Amino acid sequence: MCIVKITVNIEQRQKMESYMHKKINVAILLISICLVFIFIYVEHTNSKRKENALRYYNQIIPIITLADVLDADLEYSDNYGNKGILKGRKGNLTRRVSDDIMDYITKQNNHMYEYRIIESESILKYIGNFNNNMKNIRISRSDMKDGCIVKKTISEGEGLGEFHECNDLSALIDYMSSKTADGEYFIEVLDVIGVNGSDILGRIVYILGDGTEKVMYENDTLNLAMLFKDNSR
Repeated sequence: MCIVKITVNIEQRQKMESYMHKKINVAILLISICLVFIFIYVEHTNSKRKENALRYYNQIIPIITLADVLDADLEYSDNYGNKGILKGRKGNLTRRVSDDIMDYITKQNNHMYEYRIIESESILKYIGNFNNNMKNIRISRSDMKDGCIVKKTISEGEGLGEFHECNDLSALIDYMSSKTADGEYFIEVLDVIGVNGSDILGRIVYILGDGTEKVMYENDTLNLAMLFKDNSR
């Protein structure tokens, strides 16, 4: 009797151990599956966070670039009432905003800022210079004979369509945020201005009010910053 009872107890213990072992394996499997799903979810969330941040950064590039060129101050704000000013003359605004976006991607900051150029009298003067330069500057091949020279406005050469004056900062931002058929922002196209939308050096003149030409450069290109200077003098 004792031998039978001992044998039964051993078999029961073995069955119990086998059952517990199976339960542990199932638990480990379930935990592993949960961890995989958590990892996938976190990776997806981080990926979406990065994607949204980079998409937003691409949208605000014209404003930030324009602020840099104009030496303007930027106001930043969020939905929680936090706001401040980035001084345009004390550093690179593009770099500062890039840092803000990176802080959001890496979760050092839980929200992205909205940015607004702070208007000033100097900005209005720059806009006037921009309008005059877009209307009066002509670029042509410097190596062509007089009879073959085709002088084009900046808009004609860069393929930006007919230029209409920007009457205020809002109109200027809208213009710079417009896109070409290839998906480039106008402000990106105007970064380097050469002959026929290229970086080829050309003869650059400014048509004065009396119709005479002021030669700006015999063989050079323009950049975005030069469009906001008074080139009539």
